[in-house]
Formats: sequence, structure tokens, C-alpha cells
Amino acid sequence: MLPALVDTSSVFGEASALAGSPPLAALVGDQQGSLVGQSCVRPGQAKITFGSGGMLDLCTDAAAPSTGNRTSEGIFPIVAWSRNGVCTWGVEAIMLSAGTNVEWLVQDLGILDNPAQSHDVAARCETADGVVYVPALMGLGTPHWDYGARGTMLGLTRGSGRPQITRAVLEGVAHRGADLVEAAQAGSGYDIPVLRIDGGMSENPTFVQALANATGKPVEVSRHTEATTVGAAYLAGLAVGVWSSFDDIAGAWKPRLAVEPNGQLDRSQWASAVERSRRWIPDLSALDF
Repeated sequence: MLPALVDTSSVFGEASALAGSPPLAALVGDQQGSLVGQSCVRPGQAKITFGSGGMLDLCTDAAAPSTGNRTSEGIFPIVAWSRNGVCTWGVEAIMLSAGTNVEWLVQDLGILDNPAQSHDVAARCETADGVVYVPALMGLGTPHWDYGARGTMLGLTRGSGRPQITRAVLEGVAHRGADLVEAAQAGSGYDIPVLRIDGGMSENPTFVQALANATGKPVEVSRHTEATTVGAAYLAGLAVGVWSSFDDIAGAWKPRLAVEPNGQLDRSQWASAVERSRRWIPDLSALDF
């Protein structure tokens, strides 16, 4: 037997094992919770969570998608939330590896002592001096969905050192973030005016600036590194009357930091680097699911 479908935001039971049996009033997935937790509750609002991987979720509207399959842009529809029997839909784009690339610098290459050091080391150079890194350690997700792609570092010279390599890794993840934004906009028809982010990499100033420069958009950093729990609380609060509507949630957004683009990353060079990283393991590249 399968469980009954219930609204994301509604009282559907009691936590009887806890004192006072408080109501269970929200049931939400990880990324949908982060979407609501960053107050992306209006069509066209989007967030990216940069953890081990990277997930962009964009709120669309109440119109059901025409297909449940992945689109030609490499995105797919999701139920963002449901309330009073009405679904609000969204789209999702995925980066298969984000923070794992910084962990690779720490745990495998040993050129950093810890992930937080990546900011200080990368800040020692203003640019990566032509070094480009494609963070495809597990293949490429949106928009390519090439499981046979592999991590690729190009443009190395005798002068390439820890700062350039570290900056190239951070900028590579930022470029992948821009790939997700471009795919989501093209596939949904919505323009993303401001990008909101959470996750461990959102605490890295060099990365956040690189993301703003890669996307050409302002980036707002969540006050909560893990915004999923905030979103679950918002949805539960709606169900029990703490908040009256999603307008309250929209108005609650107060970013920890707002970063404007102060330059541009070379997206043409990036596209060339991605193409070189693809189809490295043909049998895996042939997979499509």
C-alpha cells in the first residue's frame, strides 16, 4: 500500500511521542524546503543550494507542466508545495558536484588545510591567469546530463600555483551555477532577477562574487546556511495560523549579504572547456535516464 497524498502545508497528525502532542503541519522535500526557506514563493524567484552538489529550484505557478520528463534544457518539473489541495509548481536544475570539488583540494590534493581556506588562498590572485576548471568529478548534470564527462583543468603553465588552481575551482563551480540559471530561464520562460543561495559554499566570499560575475546577476546570501529547516517552519506556521499567507513569507526575506557583479567571467572560454570535458567515458556518456 502507498501512503495517502497530503498537502505540503496542513495539519495531518500529531507528534504523540512528544510532550503536548504538537501538530505535524509540514511535509516537504529538502530542496523545496530550501526554496520556501529563502522566500522564493513568487513566480520567477529562484535559489541555488551549494552543498556537496548544487540544486537550483525556481518557483513557477499553479499551472501543471505539460510533461513530467526532463526538458531539452536539462531541467525537470517539481511540485514546489501544495496547500488547500492546490499545487504550486517549479522547475529544478542540478549540478552533480559543487562543494566536493573544494573537498578534493583538501582531502585528495592536500593543497588546502580546510575548505574555508579556499577563500583566502584564491584571494591571493585577482584572476585564475587563464586556468579553467570544469567540476565534472561525477559527470555533468543540467543542461548536458553527461555521466561520462570528467573533471578537467586547462590552461596550466609553469606559473600556475595554489592560488590560481584554487580560484579556478571556485570559478568553475560558479560557471556551473550560471549554467543552471541559463537552463532554468530558457526552460521555464521566467527571468531570474536576483539569485538567492544557501549551503556551505555560500559562506565563501570569493565564490559568491564569482557567481555574481558568472551569472551577471545580484546574489543574495541566506542568513541560514541550511534554509530547508526554515522553509519547513514557514510551511508549518502557515498551516497552524502563525502566518496568514505566502505574502508574510515573501516579506520575511532578509539576506545576510547582497553581492553585485563587479566583472565578468569568460563564458565563451568556459563553453569550450566544458566541451573538452565531455564524453571522456563514452559508455557512461551513452546513459540517459
